[in-house]
Amino acid sequence: MKPADFAFLRDFLRKESGQFIEENKIYLLKSRLEPLARRHSLEGLEALVAQVKARPRDTLARQVVEAMTTNETLFFRDKYPFDALSTVIFPELMQGMSPNGKIRIWSAACSRGQETYSIAMTAIQSVPSAERHIRILGTDIADAVLAYAEEGIYTQMEVQRGMPVKQLVRYFEQHEGTNWRIREELRTMISFRMANLIAADLAVGLRMHGPFDIVFCRNVMIYFDVEDRKKVIDKIAQTMNVGGYLITGTGELVKGEHSQWDTQRFEGRPIWKLKSK
Repeated sequence: MKPADFAFLRDFLRKESGQFIEENKIYLLKSRLEPLARRHSLEGLEALVAQVKARPRDTLARQVVEAMTTNETLFFRDKYPFDALSTVIFPELMQGMSPNGKIRIWSAACSRGQETYSIAMTAIQSVPSAERHIRILGTDIADAVLAYAEEGIYTQMEVQRGMPVKQLVRYFEQHEGTNWRIREELRTMISFRMANLIAADLAVGLRMHGPFDIVFCRNVMIYFDVEDRKKVIDKIAQTMNVGGYLITGTGELVKGEHSQWDTQRFEGRPIWKLKSK
């Protein structure tokens, strides 16, 4: 890959999605973007870069961003965030809640929806009349994974990764052979939409769904550099109620430029409580 093409893709991806691609990750660009170039009948990455430069708002440019997005996920990933929901966070938020009160949850960078549905399953098991009190928004930058999440149909391999058998039987129904489909009682609590965490108008775009009491933003900020990470954390804070909880991936520290957070420990892992925006 020519240095100029790498520099363009690095800057383009950072601007459009916040991903910071270092030179030692050129192999990743090649492995993910060369198949995309072939699908568009382009002769290699040089032709793909020329096309994106000429039409930065075209379908191909968006597909470049989506191809570079990591969509690795599974149900009840790491387990402790969902235990924290059921034993600490939900009980606290339910105290003094009115009969018509709502707990609003945002699953940011939700990928194919496993995290979002895991939150919903935890809510049904932890919150009386959860279908009335819980509202969950799942967002991602990639249209393809959002469509997958909205459909709510998973393969046998996907449900075997992290899904306890009791939950599988209760919240899924078999669909077309070995596939499994989410039951309607979970769907009614959830909506999905596209959102870009680095967008300047992120909080405005999510206003009708918030303010949020709980945000899951896990294993995504590791792809941002330090300055972008701080900006994203501040943007997330702007969508939340003070006193709300942010749950991040293991090792992802929460520090904004303006927002202030208290660290709480659950099973030795940090969860973050918004102190001020």
